[in-house]
Amino acid sequence: MFKLYTILIILVVLITQRVESQNTTTTTITNATTPTTTIIVFNIYRPLVLSCNLTLPENGTQEVKWYKNGTAVEDLEDIQGRYRVIPEEQVFFIEQSHLEDHGEYTCQYNTTTWFLEKEFTAVANVAARLTKNTQMIEGENLWLHCRVTGTNPIISWILPDGKNTTITNSTDRVQLFEMDGVPNSALEILDIRLDERGTYTCVVNNLATELQGYPPAIAYGLVRVRSHLAPLWPVCGMAVEFFILFVVLYLYEKYRDPEDVDDDSVCDYMPAKSKSRKD
Repeated sequence: MFKLYTILIILVVLITQRVESQNTTTTTITNATTPTTTIIVFNIYRPLVLSCNLTLPENGTQEVKWYKNGTAVEDLEDIQGRYRVIPEEQVFFIEQSHLEDHGEYTCQYNTTTWFLEKEFTAVANVAARLTKNTQMIEGENLWLHCRVTGTNPIISWILPDGKNTTITNSTDRVQLFEMDGVPNSALEILDIRLDERGTYTCVVNNLATELQGYPPAIAYGLVRVRSHLAPLWPVCGMAVEFFILFVVLYLYEKYRDPEDVDDDSVCDYMPAKSKSRKD
């Protein structure tokens, strides 16, 4: 069972490597003493796979060691039970990645006569979420919070002013705030006007979108703004209805024919009157 599981993992890794070869950016630093750094983009809660591919000496017996931010992976508590290493393939992978798994990784082969290493920068791809519908009354302060995940997100806002105005810094009426440690993730508009209703857009970028060609994360939120007199319209409508009903009843009572009396009421009255005379 263990061998079958290992074979399946290796197949997944090989397929992932092919995909990564088309979607990773390698940055070579001109200093000859500094190894090449490869940027790897991963989606949160999906596998994070790193492949070392070092050319080892034929008689080498020591395995490649893996480090994250300078610390051996076996000494990191936050990834214990979530990662695996395949020595023969020089592969390190985390089956279900978290946001905290981003950072600098290094695979290293170090002996008295050989020193080889390769560096990786693991970047969590960005995702964004915004409240779909927001109801406002003219004159209130609009507050929108763009909930973002990913490594070092960079947020900008597009306003529904017909000009697709992009906001990256606070202005007199449009204020940007840091929420949950993410700069510009909250937007506030003071004394919102009727002409400021529409669809607000939160656009999120990071290294994955700027260097890897991944599309930015985009979230939309529709803001509806009603006039401050809007709550009075139902009351005004009811008042008009009552006024019209009063006028109709008043005119009916004022101009109806006095001789137009209900026949049933007359009949009910007459026998009672005759009976009293006989008595």
